[in-house]
Amino acid sequence: MIMTVKTFWLIIISTVTLSLMPLYAGANVLTNPGFETGSTSGWNPSGCTITASTTMPHTGTYCALLSNRTATWNGIRQSLLGKVSDGETCAVTSWAKIENASTADVTMTIKQVDDSGTNYHPVVWARPCNDSSWTVLSNIFTLEVTGTLTELTFYFEGPEAGVNFYVDDVSVIITSSGDWEAEANQRIEQIRKGDFRITAVESANPEVAIPDVDVQVDQIKHHFAFGSAITWHQMTNTSYLNFFKDHFEWAVCENASKWYHNEPSEDNVTYTNADNMYDFCSANDITMRGHCIFWAAEGMVQDWVKALSYAPLPATSELRTAIEDRLDSAVNHFKGKFMHWDVNNEMCNNSFFADRLGYDIRPWMFQAAAANDPDCMLFLNDYNVINGGYNLSAFKQMAYDLATQGAPIHGLGVQCHMTTGFSPATAKARFDLVAESNLPIWVTEFDVSNPDENIRADDLENFYRVAFSHPAVEGILMWGFWEDAHWRDDCHLVNSDWTLNAAGVRYEALLDEWTTNDSQTTDGIGNTDFRGFYGTYTVTLTSEETAPMVTTIELTPDGPTEFTIELDSIPPTTCQEVKDFGYRLASDLDGNCYVELEDLQIILEQWLVLNPTAIPPNYSPDIIIDDYVDLDDFAILSEQWLSCNDPEEMECTPNW
Repeated sequence: MIMTVKTFWLIIISTVTLSLMPLYAGANVLTNPGFETGSTSGWNPSGCTITASTTMPHTGTYCALLSNRTATWNGIRQSLLGKVSDGETCAVTSWAKIENASTADVTMTIKQVDDSGTNYHPVVWARPCNDSSWTVLSNIFTLEVTGTLTELTFYFEGPEAGVNFYVDDVSVIITSSGDWEAEANQRIEQIRKGDFRITAVESANPEVAIPDVDVQVDQIKHHFAFGSAITWHQMTNTSYLNFFKDHFEWAVCENASKWYHNEPSEDNVTYTNADNMYDFCSANDITMRGHCIFWAAEGMVQDWVKALSYAPLPATSELRTAIEDRLDSAVNHFKGKFMHWDVNNEMCNNSFFADRLGYDIRPWMFQAAAANDPDCMLFLNDYNVINGGYNLSAFKQMAYDLATQGAPIHGLGVQCHMTTGFSPATAKARFDLVAESNLPIWVTEFDVSNPDENIRADDLENFYRVAFSHPAVEGILMWGFWEDAHWRDDCHLVNSDWTLNAAGVRYEALLDEWTTNDSQTTDGIGNTDFRGFYGTYTVTLTSEETAPMVTTIELTPDGPTEFTIELDSIPPTTCQEVKDFGYRLASDLDGNCYVELEDLQIILEQWLVLNPTAIPPNYSPDIIIDDYVDLDDFAILSEQWLSCNDPEEMECTPNW
C-alpha cells in the first residue's frame, strides 16, 4: 500500500566541550619561573652571579643570565621542599642559551636529602646548547622519599668555568599524585565521552514530542584511532585478515610503503604490495597512515641512493633529484588514501640526508610533501621519547626548529616499543612534555615484550589507559599482533594457532570498556539522554506505531550536532488499522476501506446535488470538495476504483 509517510526528527545535542590544557598541565610550582618580575626573586646563585636580562629572552621581557662562573657546578637554584610530595611525578622543562661560547652542555639536576642520605638526580644530563638559538631541556622526575625529606633543590649547572649562559621559561609541573589509574580513568570519562540527547518529535508539528520510542545506540567505530601495522606477507592469510578487520580501525604498512620497498633499484618503482593493503583496508573501512616517505638511518637507505652525488642545498644534485622524484611519486600515488605521512623517519637519531644536503633538507621535505598533498597530515616520528626519554628534549627541539623554519608539521609520532615494568606515571608525564609542543600526538608504533603473557597484558593495559586518557594523544597503532608475523619476541596478542593469549584478551576487554552500547525509551516529552564514547554509532528507533529505522551518526567532541531520521509508519493490514491510522481513499465513501459498487451508488444517489449529505458521517460524495456532486467526483472515483486498494494486500500501492 502507498500511504502518507509519517516522520520523526531526532535532535542530538552534545553538551560537552573539550579544553585540553587543564587536563594535563597543572600549576607550575616554581616561583618567578620566567623572571618576568624583572628580578631573580625566588632563585639563588650557586657560585655565580645571576641577573634578570632583557637580552633576547625566549618569551616575555626577561630571562636570567648566569655569569662569573668559576666551576662547572656554578648555576642557579630554587628549593622545591614543600612543593613536591612523596610519590608525585613532575614534568620539568626549561630553555637555555649560551652567551660567550659557541656551544656548551647544560644540565638540570635535583638534589634530594632524606634519611637515605644525599642523592643527585640528573633530570636532563649535558644537553648541548649554543649561542645562536634557544635549546629546550625537558624530562620527568618522580620523588621517592626515604624517611624524612630535609632538602629538595632544583638547579642548573654544566658549562665549563667562564662560560655564561641564559635560562628562561622554567617549569616544574606535578602531573601525577601517585594514583595514576584513578586519574587516568577520570580523564577518560571527561575527554573521551560526551552527553547527548535524542528528542523525538512529529515532523508535521515539531513542537509535538513523541514519547515511548525505543532508542538503541550501538557504537561501531571510535573517534580515537585503534590500529596496527599490517604486513604484506600475510595478505593471503584469511585468519590474519579477519582478525585485523575485527580488531583495528586504522592501519599502517609495516614496510611496504618505505622507499627501499617501493624502489629497490633506481627507476624500478612498485607499489603493488602497498596497493593490495590499501584495497583491503578500503574495502573494510580501515583508515591508513603512511610510513614513511624517507628514513634518515643510513642502514635503511638503498645502496643506489648512497652512491648518488650530493651537494648542500640549494644546489642541485643527483641525491636531491632522487628525493624530489620519490616525493612526487609516493605522495601523489597515495594522495587521498593515506591520511598521514611520517616524512623523514627517526631524525633525532639519524641524519643521512642532512649530512649530505645540509639541515635545510629537513624542512624542505615537509614543504615538498605538503605541496604534493595539502590535505595530508605530516609527522615528525621518532623513538626514545616516551620510553626511556633519551630523545625527549631533542624531539621537542626538532619540532620547534621545523616549525620555526617553515615546515608544515601537523603531528608528533612517538614510537613506543616499551620495556616491561615501565612506570605509567612516567609515561603520562612524558606525554605531557611532548604535548607542550601544541601538536597532536600519535603512538605510531607500540608493543611491549615479556615472556609472561599476564605481565604483558598488564603492561599493555597500563600503557593504553595512560595514552587513551591523555587529551593530546589521538591514536595508538601497535606494531603487529600475531606470533608468526611479529618483529619482536614475546610481544604478540595472538598465538600461532590463532588463540588469544592474556594480552589479546586484555586488548579486547579494553575495547569493550571504551565502546558504548545502550538502550532507552523517550520520556513523556520525547527525550532520552545518553553518555557515550565519541565515534560512529548506529541508532535504531522503534515504537508501536513505526517500523524500525536504523541510521548512522557521528558523535565528536566538537558538538553540538543534530541528526535527522525519518521513520515510516507500520502499514495497516486491516480495515480497522486503516481507520486507526486515520487513512482512507477519498472515494471510499462507505468507510469500508475499498472503492467499489457501493461507493458508486452513493455518488449516483446524490448526483448534481448541492451540499451533499455525507454517508456515513464525514464521508462525502463531494470528493473534490466544491459543494457539488458531478462528473469530476465520478472521475476520481473511477480512477481509484481501478487502483489496488485492499489493505491486506501488501503489494497494493494506493494513494492514501
